[in-house]
Amino acid sequence: MHHTLRLRGRERAENLLKRAQFGLARITRIAGAKRDAFFVLGDALTAVIACTVASALGGNSSLSSTTLLGGLVTAAFIIAANVTLRNYRLAWVTFSLSDLRRLFAACVLVAATHAGLRAIPAWTGLVPAGPVLTGMVLFLCLATFRGSKRLLVEPFFAPAEGRRTLIVMSSRHAYFLPNVLRRLGNFDYNIVGIIDPNPAQVGSYEQGIEVVGTTDDIEAIVERYRAEVVMVMLADDPGFGLGDFYARLHRLGTVDVKTLPSLVDIIEDRSDLGALEKLCIHELTGRPPVSTDVVAMRRVFGSKRIMVTGAGGSIGSELCRQLARFGPESIIMFERDDSNLFYIDRELRAAHPRLKVIPFLGDITRPEDTELACGRHRPQVIFHAAAYKHVPILEFHPEDAVRVNVLGTHLLARAAVRHRAECLVYISTDKAVNPSSVMGASKRLGEMLAAAMNGLGDLRTVAVRFGNVLDSRGSVTTIFRDAIARRQPITVTHREMKRYLMLTSEAVLLVLQAAALGKGGEVFVLDMGNPVSIWDLAHRMVELAGLTPNRDIPIVLSGTRPGEKLFEELLTAEEGTVVTENNRVFRARISRNLCYPDLLAAINNLEAQLGLLDPQQLRQELARLVPGYCPDPCPGMEPTASGQRSKTGDRSPDSGAALPQSALGELVTERGYGLL
Repeated sequence: MHHTLRLRGRERAENLLKRAQFGLARITRIAGAKRDAFFVLGDALTAVIACTVASALGGNSSLSSTTLLGGLVTAAFIIAANVTLRNYRLAWVTFSLSDLRRLFAACVLVAATHAGLRAIPAWTGLVPAGPVLTGMVLFLCLATFRGSKRLLVEPFFAPAEGRRTLIVMSSRHAYFLPNVLRRLGNFDYNIVGIIDPNPAQVGSYEQGIEVVGTTDDIEAIVERYRAEVVMVMLADDPGFGLGDFYARLHRLGTVDVKTLPSLVDIIEDRSDLGALEKLCIHELTGRPPVSTDVVAMRRVFGSKRIMVTGAGGSIGSELCRQLARFGPESIIMFERDDSNLFYIDRELRAAHPRLKVIPFLGDITRPEDTELACGRHRPQVIFHAAAYKHVPILEFHPEDAVRVNVLGTHLLARAAVRHRAECLVYISTDKAVNPSSVMGASKRLGEMLAAAMNGLGDLRTVAVRFGNVLDSRGSVTTIFRDAIARRQPITVTHREMKRYLMLTSEAVLLVLQAAALGKGGEVFVLDMGNPVSIWDLAHRMVELAGLTPNRDIPIVLSGTRPGEKLFEELLTAEEGTVVTENNRVFRARISRNLCYPDLLAAINNLEAQLGLLDPQQLRQELARLVPGYCPDPCPGMEPTASGQRSKTGDRSPDSGAALPQSALGELVTERGYGLL
C-alpha cells in the first residue's frame, strides 16, 4: 500500500515537472517570437522613415504614394537582409560595434538592391532617391533605433555612491572593466579615474572616464582623488613593472588593492597565482621571458624519435608538451608512476591526435627497462629528466640518490650507446656546483658520467644546468601559493636564502635550444637572471595576492634544512662561460673530462658498496668521487652565508677551491683532468 502511494506521488511529481518544463519552453518561444516581431515592425517603420528622409534630401519634398511604396519595398529588403545576416539575434541592451558592422552590411545589401532596381525602367519609381543616399540614411536610422536602449540604460555619469576606485590599465584587456563595473548596478565601486602607464594617454577619456595619470604618480593620484580601491588587471607584458607598483601601493596603507587575472588567463583556466609567479620572475630577476624559434626547433627535432625519462614529472611532462609542437616522429614517455604517465599520455593524445605517443612504464634503475625502451623504440634523441630532487629527503637517503641519479643515468646512457641513439640530454641542476648536499653531488656525478660517455658509439651527450623551477611540484612558489590560498603562515628557512628561479616552460625551451647547440660533451648553463631572495619573494607573492604580509599572512623563519645552501651557484670559481649563438644559453668552460674507463671503475665500486655502507659512509664515498663535495657529518647544521657548512677544512667561499681529494680525486689531479 505504502509502496503504491509512493509510486503515485513520484509519477505526479514527474508529470508536474514535465508540465513546468513544457510551459517554460513555450513562454521562451513566445517571448522570442514577440521580440522578433517587435524588431521586424521597428525595422519596417524605420525603413519607411529613412526612405522618406532620403527622398526629401534628394529633392523630392512631397510625401507621395510612390514614396510610401518605396519605403515599404525598402522595409521588405532590409527585413530580408537582416534575416539573412541573423541580425534579429542581436541583443538590444548590449548593442556593440560588431553588431553595428553587421547592420551596415545589411544596409549595403539594400543599397545594392536599390541600384539593381533603378537599372530596370519599370521599377525606377519605387526607388525615388539614389541608392547610396538611401543606404546611408537607412543605416543612421537603424543604428539609432538599435542603439537606443543602450543609450538610455547606460548612465552618462558614474554614480557618486560606492567606494572611490581607480582602475590601472596594465593590460590591453582591462579596457572592458569600466563598462562592466558601471553596468553592475549593485557593485559597490565608483570609478573616479583611470591610470595608464603610457603618458600619451593622460587627459584622454576611456568609456567616459578620464585617464588621470600614470603609474609613476600613483601616490599623488590616490591622495588627490581620495581613492579607497585600486583595481589592477595583471599585465600580459611582464615589462610593465607591476611588482614595484604593488609595493608602493601597500606602503600607502590606505588603499585596498584588487588584483584581477587577465582575460587570457581566465580563458586558459589559469586565473590563479600562477600569473603572479610569472610577474615575480621578471620583477625580481630583471630578465624578459624566454621565447623560441619554432622553425629552428622543427629542423632539429622534427621527424625524430624522442624519448623523455621522468615524463610524468614537472620537467619531463613539459618537455613532452614542447617537443610535441615541433613535429617529432614519435615521443616515448618513460615513467615509473602509472598515474602520472596516464595523465600526460591522455593530454598529449588529446592535444596532438596525429602524433605517435608511446607510454612506457618503467624504472630507470632497472637495466631490463632501459634496454627494452631503447631496443624496442630506438629513440634518436633522449632527454633524461628522471631524478630524485628534494635535498632534505636525499640527505637521509643517499643510497636512493646514488641508485637513481647516478646508476640510473649510467644504465640509460649504456642502453643509448648500444642502440645507437644520436643524442642524450642530461637535465642537471645548480646544486651540482660546489655541492653541499647528496642530491647535488649525485647530479654532479651524473654530469661527469654524461661527459665521459660522449663519443661512445654514435652518442653525443649534453648536460644542462638550471635552478629552481617555479611551477613544479614542491617548488617554493607552489608551497607559498598553497599557504596564501589557505591563509596560513608562510615559512622561509633563512632570511638570507636566495635561489635562481625560472618557470618550467622557460627552462624547457632553453634546454631544447641548448640541445640543438651542443656538439658533444658540453655543460650548458641557462641565463636565469639574478638570484632571488626567498624572503622578498614571500612578501611579494602575498602583496600580489592583494594581501598584507604579517597582517593577513604571517611570514616566519623556520631554520635551514639538511644539505641546504643559502646561495646556489651556476658555475664554480674555476669555470667560466663561453657565449653561444643563443644569448640565453652559455657553455661552461670546463677543462678535460675524466675518461670513461676510469670513471666506470669508480662507479662500479660505488655500486658494489650500496647496501654495505651506512648513510654517512656513503656520503663520504661520494665525496671521494666528487671534488668540492664536503658532506656534513651532522645534517641540519646552520650553513654559513656563503652557502658552505661552517666546519673546519671547508673550502674558501671566495676561491671555490676544492678540499683535498682522495681516490678518484687524486687520479684526476695526477692525470690533469679538470672535473670542475
